[in-house]
Amino acid sequence: MNNVTTFIRTAVLLPLALTFTHAEMITLDEALLLALESDERIEIQRREVSIAEREIDRAWTIISPRLTAAGRYDRPESEVRQDGRIVIPEDSWSATITASQPLFDGRVLPARRLGIALERAEAQALVHAIRLSLFDVSQIYYGVLSAGKQVDLAQQTVALSTQEVARAKARFDAGEARRTELLRAEVDEARARRNLVAAINAHDVARADLARRLGLDADYAFEVKPPSPAADPESEVLHELFMQALDQRNDLIAARMQIDSASEQRTVIRRQAWPTLELQYNHSFVDPESMNRRNNWWEVAAVARYEFWDGGGRRISRLQQEDRITQAELQVVDLEKTIQLEVQQALLELMNVREDLVALRKEVALAEENFRTLSEQARVGLATSLDVSTALNELDFARTELVRQEYDFEVAKLRVELVIGEFASDFVEVQE
Repeated sequence: MNNVTTFIRTAVLLPLALTFTHAEMITLDEALLLALESDERIEIQRREVSIAEREIDRAWTIISPRLTAAGRYDRPESEVRQDGRIVIPEDSWSATITASQPLFDGRVLPARRLGIALERAEAQALVHAIRLSLFDVSQIYYGVLSAGKQVDLAQQTVALSTQEVARAKARFDAGEARRTELLRAEVDEARARRNLVAAINAHDVARADLARRLGLDADYAFEVKPPSPAADPESEVLHELFMQALDQRNDLIAARMQIDSASEQRTVIRRQAWPTLELQYNHSFVDPESMNRRNNWWEVAAVARYEFWDGGGRRISRLQQEDRITQAELQVVDLEKTIQLEVQQALLELMNVREDLVALRKEVALAEENFRTLSEQARVGLATSLDVSTALNELDFARTELVRQEYDFEVAKLRVELVIGEFASDFVEVQE
């Protein structure tokens, strides 16, 4: 096949080298490679490429040789004789073998171009499906990292609340504090331990979800490794990102190719009205033999066909195809508008999370200092247990929110790459 066909056949994956064994630590790249092999959505779209590829082979069948055989047995009411000769025998049979070779059919070339256009479109759709699947896995991967960090923070909060219980008990035993102060500290500790259990369970669920997407057993023990932070496209502007998306988004490229395939289908329909030419070889066998029906008789003929009127079926098909072309063009316009909105939303989300991180880091620093100050003051009776409890809760919330936003920030950066068609470029590539 030519280079264009080769492009379609090989428009799949260029994975990074991976020798994965049952290790305890899985990197993001390893997770993405495992997802490539186990995600059913990718395999479904890969089958669509294979189905479209068969249309190229179908085009050649239009001018492929054909071989048919037909038989017939006749049993009239009675035998007919004239002048002592049998005119209609009592029974007879005949068989004809026909071999034909089409010499000209105007549908061949546009049908082949139709197959190529369909396969190219499905190949682009496959790449887009892979990007979406890998982005989902990346989101889950960062979710596991975030859940694991939440467990660490919950453990830190338990440790701080345990220290406060010890401090409150010492003050209560020394008669420097009321029992309500000790009870409040114990309630904070119980709440912290409950939150720790919830964080551990959330981490286990997130890890099980990731294992499912990677094709691993649900009880497979593994941990995830924090990847290097993705590049922050803060210097990019909306127009620049949108123009990149118009050039790079594989789903948009596929939609444009659907216009080409619809146009080629229209050409195929039009050329159904063209005349055809074929070479035929007929070999007949009859019993009994007659003057005008010879046994073991062959003939070769050149057959030309032209259908002057088909009842209007081709005209209706052509008009329908014109509407399909218009639909394909409108789908491209609609997708371009959708992509512009997706780019804008992804960029604004990134900007929002970036600003949230600045505020949350300051909030965590303030919460840490506030808790430390109130805890020290409580030891000498200058702050109440309620002040310390409130400060601990505020510290726990601020830390938790900061961790969540830090991983949301990484996902937001990947989303920008996704909407402009650059995400996972090391894993997928369409070769021209």
